[in-house]
Amino acid sequence: MRTEKCPAGHNQVGLVEVRHEIEFRGEKLTICAPSNKCRECGIEFASIEQTAVAQKTIADAYREKVGLLTAQEIRDGRTKLGMTQAELAKNINVGIASVKRWEGVQIQTKAMDNALRHAFCQIEIGNPYTGNREFSPARTKLVLKKFQEVLGKPFLVPGDKMLFDAKYSFYADMLAFSTTGQSMTGAAYAALPHGPQLNNYAELVDLIRDSNEEEAEPLSEVEIRIIQRVASTFPDKRAVYDASHEEVVWQEKPAGKLIPYTDASRLTQI
Repeated sequence: MRTEKCPAGHNQVGLVEVRHEIEFRGEKLTICAPSNKCRECGIEFASIEQTAVAQKTIADAYREKVGLLTAQEIRDGRTKLGMTQAELAKNINVGIASVKRWEGVQIQTKAMDNALRHAFCQIEIGNPYTGNREFSPARTKLVLKKFQEVLGKPFLVPGDKMLFDAKYSFYADMLAFSTTGQSMTGAAYAALPHGPQLNNYAELVDLIRDSNEEEAEPLSEVEIRIIQRVASTFPDKRAVYDASHEEVVWQEKPAGKLIPYTDASRLTQI
């Protein structure tokens, strides 16, 4: 990067990291971006290159905030598949220019984000009904307790068959699989009359409620963000219940049929 001069004509200019609080597309973001600062007059100014870096930082901060793949995540997903940009573009039926822009500053739509996630999910799908994780009652309880903490509403109430609670874990598990290639709980979900529900839930509810969540693998930062996203999308249990009934992946399944995690990319309500 070339040496910059102060707009006032001074030569003593140094690089600094500047924190910005901005609003972008209706979301409040906090970013840090490089800038120049004159040591003589104190003025801060950005070069063309630094402005480009700031624009990319804003785009990725927004994508992360609303649950879209960042530019780096798209590049990582593509390289893990061993695909060129042209091959990925062909896979999801777009032009190569679109992939190049998404790996840069341009923000993909939700539909295109789902298409990318679906392509990336093709890599290592072991058990499509548990999301590449062994089922853990303790971790299921940990996830639901985190929802309880975030929403300030009771979960795992004695006598409750998780009619509503399971909808939250369903969305959390599916989004985790889309994002990380692995579910949070390892639970299998069946299409039942009242929406997606834990398969064999009648046998599992007490097992989950009586388990010790402290024995479970701690939630990662990514998983916590996913839980927060689901909670903010569905702030009350009726909302998540109603949304789950709008999902085609539930509507199209015969009663009792398992919903594979590969359907995660087809969710429309979150």
